[in-house]
Amino acid sequence: MVGEEHERVILVDEMREENRTKQSTPLHRSAVASGVSSPAPADPIDDEILRSRMEGEDHVDEDFGNPTRSTIYIFLLTLAIGGLQISWSTEFSNGTPFLLSLGMSKTVMSLVWIAGPLSGVLVQPVVGMLSDSCMSPFGRRRPFMVGGAAFTTLSLLMLSWSKDIVAGVLGRFTDAITGVTQFLAVIMVYVLDFSVGTVQASSRAFIVDNVPIHQQQVANAWAAVLTGVGNMIGFILGTMNLPKVFPFLGNTQFKCLAVIASLALILSIGLACKYIKEKDPRFDVYLRDQRVKRRSILDFFRQTVRGISRLSPQVRLICDTEFFAWTGYFPMLFYTTTYVGEMYYQEVIHARDPSSPALTSDEIDKLWEAATRYASWSLLFYSLTSLIANLMLPLIVAPSYANPDLAKPSRLRIKWLTLPRSWMLSHIVFALAMLSTFFINTGRQATIMIAVLGIPWAHALWAPFALIAEDIARIKENVRHPNFERFEHEAGIIMGVHNVFVSLPQVLSSLASSVIFKFLAKPRGEEDDNSIVWIFRLSGLGAIVAAYLSTKIKTPDQLTVEDMMFDGLSSEEESIDYAEAGPVDGQVSREV
Repeated sequence: MVGEEHERVILVDEMREENRTKQSTPLHRSAVASGVSSPAPADPIDDEILRSRMEGEDHVDEDFGNPTRSTIYIFLLTLAIGGLQISWSTEFSNGTPFLLSLGMSKTVMSLVWIAGPLSGVLVQPVVGMLSDSCMSPFGRRRPFMVGGAAFTTLSLLMLSWSKDIVAGVLGRFTDAITGVTQFLAVIMVYVLDFSVGTVQASSRAFIVDNVPIHQQQVANAWAAVLTGVGNMIGFILGTMNLPKVFPFLGNTQFKCLAVIASLALILSIGLACKYIKEKDPRFDVYLRDQRVKRRSILDFFRQTVRGISRLSPQVRLICDTEFFAWTGYFPMLFYTTTYVGEMYYQEVIHARDPSSPALTSDEIDKLWEAATRYASWSLLFYSLTSLIANLMLPLIVAPSYANPDLAKPSRLRIKWLTLPRSWMLSHIVFALAMLSTFFINTGRQATIMIAVLGIPWAHALWAPFALIAEDIARIKENVRHPNFERFEHEAGIIMGVHNVFVSLPQVLSSLASSVIFKFLAKPRGEEDDNSIVWIFRLSGLGAIVAAYLSTKIKTPDQLTVEDMMFDGLSSEEESIDYAEAGPVDGQVSREV
């Protein structure tokens, strides 16, 4: 009891000192941002707020910093990302073949996949800002994680059952069944991608909110590892003949995968939300102070534009790098299955005896299903490479910040291999892999190339998020300093802006792909269709630009020196401004 009372007294003194500092400041932070001169409002200390700051480690105010988290805590914190990835891998591996099986052309199909980038541009920034200002007792991020998971599950199941749903409503022999099925599938793709974006944005901000700065790399590495595990689970299932193994889940591969992915997502989101307790935004001093009221959708996009202009130089450079990197990642994600599957299909056709009778329609469908399963093997090797890389990278890459609780560093650590340098090398690997398509002629060669892409993908899942999270934490630690007030530091807003830089190049890449498909694509099954190959080759150019930009990302030592220079310069400027201003409101002038 004595210790608790002593801690209470210390907290009261610190909070009162914080209030006095605010009241002595001529302009409140919100007034500076709006350009309106007003006195700083007093921040009363009530027992409810104080209790919320003393409830335990999950309620430590961000001004005091998050405590060091245990491994099991970080695992549960990032578990939602892994569960989401199983749903994503299902769409990733089976989405394109499924849409093509409905009779869609590659040109139309490439336009359908704009849904994912649009989710990043339109949905994820809005989700980030809404969650930043959410005042639910359930927390800021968890309501969006749960809601997004519910719609992800519903849309994924409806997409995989779209043929049956339309046939059940219109009848199997209706002439309009194909067109209506395609329309329903497109709608469900958009709902699915928007829902996935909701879970993605809130889950990433969930991670940033709940770990200290020295564990941001570790937490994002765990997220990358669980992403790799989710990919592997999804792709292993994709190589199996699931309707034969689990006939009660559905009569097609896609239906079975959709059911399993939905169950995995519900379980992972449920565990994360149950065991990770967020700060109550109604009572937390810092969150209550930072809450901003927004009145319309237009305000969200104004805030996004404002967020872009308020990015720190480090985060802006990371976002610029992401822009060019994702011009290449997008084709890799959506066309890999078709690329490898078509190569396998042609190999089987060429291996047949020329005197053999032509394949029937059912035989062709079965061959395409076999081709999709074969392509899933390449994705499995790709995810395995990515998982191994995600496990090894935190051990060999030099950490940006020292962990005070870590007794011995990893013996595998390479001192010169900083996170920005490792990310830069991954872009070079990606570019070389894409250009190697000039020399690839067999499904086995294509599988090896796809497996190598797991290395840059492992970096894509870890490096930018860790670097951004570190800079957010750095700015939050210095946000009361005048030189840092101009930088955005809300995780939801920054991650939403980051998703804009990730999504816009995907929109451009999708539009460019549709043009290439228009001129180079051939009907499904015909030989010498090089449309996807040329899309891959052009995507390597964006990776080269990303590699160049990533060389400009600063190390923590460089940022520390820069912060110290800003601090010294700011002190001199404040002294000069104060001396020139003279007495204000009856204050006695004094020399500085």
